[in-house]
Amino acid sequence: MKQRILYILSIFSSLFAYSQVTLAVSDVKEAKLNQRFNLNVILEISGENMQQETPLRMPDLSKFDIIGTASEQNTIVLDAKRGDVLNQMVYQLVLSPKQSGKIKIGSVLVTVNGKIYKTEPFEINVRDAEKRSSVAANTESNDVYLNLEVQDREVYKNESTIAVLRAYSRNYGSFRNLRNIQVPHQRNVNIKPVSFAKSEIESSAGMNSQVIAVFMIFPSESGNIEINPVSASVANSSAENRIVSNKVKLNVKKLPAGMPEHFKNAVGKFDVSVANLNKNDVAEVEKPLNVSLKLSGAGNFGTLHLPKILHSADYVAYPPKITSNAVTRDDNLSGDIIAEYVVVPKKPGLVTVGFENFSFFDPNSQKYVDLGSKAIALNVKTPEEIDAAKSTLEKVNDITNNVLETVNTPVLNTVNLKVKEKDKNRINWKIVAGNLALLISVVGMFMVVSKRKQKKRLVPVTDAPAPSKTIAETEELIRKDFGTTFEENIEYLRKLKENENFSTFFSAYEDLKEDVKKQNSISDESGFRKFIEETKGPQFADQYRVLSEQIHFEKYSPMQSKERIDELLNGITSLFSQIIK
Repeated sequence: MKQRILYILSIFSSLFAYSQVTLAVSDVKEAKLNQRFNLNVILEISGENMQQETPLRMPDLSKFDIIGTASEQNTIVLDAKRGDVLNQMVYQLVLSPKQSGKIKIGSVLVTVNGKIYKTEPFEINVRDAEKRSSVAANTESNDVYLNLEVQDREVYKNESTIAVLRAYSRNYGSFRNLRNIQVPHQRNVNIKPVSFAKSEIESSAGMNSQVIAVFMIFPSESGNIEINPVSASVANSSAENRIVSNKVKLNVKKLPAGMPEHFKNAVGKFDVSVANLNKNDVAEVEKPLNVSLKLSGAGNFGTLHLPKILHSADYVAYPPKITSNAVTRDDNLSGDIIAEYVVVPKKPGLVTVGFENFSFFDPNSQKYVDLGSKAIALNVKTPEEIDAAKSTLEKVNDITNNVLETVNTPVLNTVNLKVKEKDKNRINWKIVAGNLALLISVVGMFMVVSKRKQKKRLVPVTDAPAPSKTIAETEELIRKDFGTTFEENIEYLRKLKENENFSTFFSAYEDLKEDVKKQNSISDESGFRKFIEETKGPQFADQYRVLSEQIHFEKYSPMQSKERIDELLNGITSLFSQIIK
C-alpha cells in the first residue's frame, strides 16, 4: 500500500509544486470485467489558513462494485517557524466493473476556502474477463469472495496486528452458506483467532460485505513476510466449494539494538509481581507452600517466555500450574498469566525464592524496559521453634486436636434406667451432689462473663468537626469532578464509535475540547495550542497538532471506517487525559 502511494505521489509531484490545493486521480485506461483494479485520489493542501470545507464528492460509481477502501495521510512541515505545513491525503478505492465496454468516470469534487476544485473525467475500456476454473475466481457461478484486511502492515517482531476477514457477495443469502473457516499454519507467524462472530451486513453500490472472522497476528521473524490465504467452505445445493482469501504481506521490522542481556521475546507493556499464597502460615522446614508469579499487561501473551523460578539448594520447586486470563482489548492481548509453584524449604532461617530477570520491548516508546529479578523472602522455622513460640492455650488446642484426629472414640449405647420398686423411697445422694456441682459451675461461669462484659463497655466517641478546605483542596475537588465528566465524554464517544454514528462523534469531540478550554479559561484554538505548549512542552503540542489534522482529515473523508475512528478515539483519550491533569 505504501509503495503504491509513494509511486503515485511521484507521478503527481510536478503538479503539487505550483498550487496550494491540488486534486488528482489516477488515470486507469483498461480493466477486465469482474476483476479488481485500484482507483487512487490524491488531495494536497498547503498553507496555514487553507481549510477543507466539504468531504471529497466521488463521481457516479454505480457501474462498479466497490470491493474495499483505504486512506493515508502524510504531513510535511515545510517551515516550522512560520507554521507552513503540507498535507497530502491519498484515498484508494478497489473497484470491479459490472459491464464491459467503455465506462466514463466523472470528476471528483472538493471545496477548500469557498473554492471548488475538481478532476478531469476519463474513460475506462472494460474487456471481457477470461474464464477460469478456480473456485476463488470472480465468476457468476461463485459470487462469494474473501478479503483479508490487515490493520497495520508494518510492525516489530512479535508485535501484534489485527486482521479482519471480510466476505463480499451480491446475494444476501450467500453469507449463510459460509462455514468451516480455516487459518493457515506458518512457521514464521503465529495467528490467534479472536472471534468468528459475523457482523451486520453492509451494502455499497450493489455489493454486500460482512466481517466473518477476526484474527491477531504475531510475526516471529523479521523481514517481508507473506500471510497465507485464509480459506472457508461455501455450501450449496449441489456441492461444497472451497474459497480462499488474498495473500497479505507484512513488513516486520527488526527490534532495535541495545536489548537487555536477559531479553527473550516479550513485546508490549508488562508488569511482574510475586506473592506467597500461604503468607498467613508459618513457613516450616520440609513443609510445602505455594508461591506465584503474575505477569500482567498487554502484548504477545501467546508466544512470550515467562520468567522461571531459580534453582537453589535452600528449596525444591516443582513444575508450575499455568493459568492464562488474556482477552483482546485495544488491538492487543490484555490480561495476565499466573504461574503457581509448590516450594519446599530445605533449611531454617531466611530463604529467598528468586525468579529470572524479565525485560520487554515497548513498541509505543520504542524502548526496552528491564524489570529485573523478583524474589520472595521466607522466614523458615523448625518444628521445635514453632512449638516454642506457641502459648499454653495453643499447645492444649494442638493436643486436643491431635487426640480427636488420631484416637478412635467408641460409640456409647443408650441404656434405659428403671427404678426398682424397693428403691422408690430411697434418695440417691450421688445424683444430688452431681446436680449441685453442675449448678455451681453454671453460676460461676455466668458471673465471670458478666464481669468481662462490664470491662469491655465502649465509651462513645464524638465526631470531630470536619476541617475547612483550603483553596488547593477545593481546586483538587474541581479537577476530580471534571475528570469524572471527561470519563463520561470518552464513554459517550466510544458508544458513538460502536454505533458508527461518525458525524455525531466529531461534534461530540468538539464539545469535549470546548469543555477543556473553558476549564482552563481559554476562548480560541490558538490560545489552546499555546497553553498546551507552555504546560506540556513543544513535543506534546506537536502531537496535539498531528491529532487535530488526523481528525480533520477523517471528518471530511468520503468513506469513514470504524477502525480509523477507533485509532482517533485512542489518541483523544491519551492526549486529553494528560491535558486535564
